[in-house]
Amino acid sequence: MENELIDFHIHSKFSDGIYAVEDIINFAKSHGFKMIGISDHYDTIKTVSIKKNKLLDYITFLNSLKNEFNLKSAVEIDFSPRTDLENLPFDQLNSLDYILFEYVQDPLWDGYPFWKLIDLLEKINVPIGLAHNNIMRNFKDVDMDEFVDVLETHKIFIEINANDIYTILSEYFFNLSEEFFKLIRNREIPISVGSDMHNKLDDMLKVKIGLTFIRNLNLERNLQLFLELFKND
Repeated sequence: MENELIDFHIHSKFSDGIYAVEDIINFAKSHGFKMIGISDHYDTIKTVSIKKNKLLDYITFLNSLKNEFNLKSAVEIDFSPRTDLENLPFDQLNSLDYILFEYVQDPLWDGYPFWKLIDLLEKINVPIGLAHNNIMRNFKDVDMDEFVDVLETHKIFIEINANDIYTILSEYFFNLSEEFFKLIRNREIPISVGSDMHNKLDDMLKVKIGLTFIRNLNLERNLQLFLELFKND
């Protein structure tokens, strides 16, 4: 993956991004991206998002563009009381390529605990991942070996998010959680990479920072495990 760009966390006009999906695809084509995923916010009071009754339209539209580019469809779910998790439209969500869950076990954002996500898995049959999670902060009181075992058992992927929002004193969350990533590099745990682009197309190029982190920590195999989730598409 050293010379191929990928980005699996991008927002469009369907939620709080400012660009049409077609504009995002054109940028990806012109800048050498191999694959991208559109992952707009799903029905949350936190921000502009895809309402439940518009989700099918969103999915249908993204599917209509898949012949033009190696495009994956996703949503980002705010895993907190800001989202009606009790009434998620699983039949439609399961027609996506993957789902990102943000704020899992994040007390700063009223995130629900990790176990609640595990409870949802019996209703979800597409890959799911933890978006921009500061693992070493949010899971500091968890037995890390047990946590890793659960991630591996359920094939839950972890996102390397290269958006400057998800930093502390200019250190990306993934850098702050380096010990965790060292722990999983020999485990069957997928890793994705995303820019969390909203309002500047050039931000998509920041995935290079995440890809460099992956190479430096010898996590290429974990990234490949994520890409293999789509091998039958």
